[in-house]
Amino acid sequence: MSRTAVERGIERYVDDLIDVAADEFSVAAALRGGVRGPGGAVVDRLLGREGALRRHVVRPELDATRRDVLDGFAVVLDVAESDDSVSDRADDLLAHDGFYDALREDLARERREAARERLLERHRRLVEAARPPVESPEDEFWPAVRDSLDADAARSLLETALSFTDPVVADREAFAFVASFDPGEVLQLGPLGRGVPTVTVEYTDEAIRTMRRAETVVTRRATREARRQFETV
Repeated sequence: MSRTAVERGIERYVDDLIDVAADEFSVAAALRGGVRGPGGAVVDRLLGREGALRRHVVRPELDATRRDVLDGFAVVLDVAESDDSVSDRADDLLAHDGFYDALREDLARERREAARERLLERHRRLVEAARPPVESPEDEFWPAVRDSLDADAARSLLETALSFTDPVVADREAFAFVASFDPGEVLQLGPLGRGVPTVTVEYTDEAIRTMRRAETVVTRRATREARRQFETV
């Protein structure tokens, strides 16, 4: 049961992180800095529809990130419960890692391998941090954490689980975060939108800024909660 408890506990913080990221994301910064191709001609009109862009583009991208994070964490817990190593399950972990998917296709092999190893190293640290509460007999998150970890280890678990961008910041030019969307749908042009070119946006800088900010905010909240939990023991 503790596996489910850990999964649900981390899911709550991931949901919080995605909500903060949605609030933090600057549509203007993403559009002005990263529109590719002929779709750039509609940027001014798109900037006037920020609410629609958030509904049709930003939130779906963040929801996909949430799914990847939680699906990847499920594999982390599989490893924590088994005798497998992260290397044994590397393909499964990276299949749900949106940062791995965002590696630029033209990267040199050595640079790609270095980025891949940094991503897997984070998974290794998370497996080790998650294993004790997963093995606890408690069936709720904080009781399982208190049963199996001290305060410092609990903070380490939360910080590792909620920090996604360190491997990206180490070599940010190796990554490209891209979204494509139909401006006719966003602008609600109806039949007039036929023939309007798809807009493709590379929003790498804004993605990293947003996620770093959200990680900081939510990790502080989580570690404050950890402090309260251990103060009451």
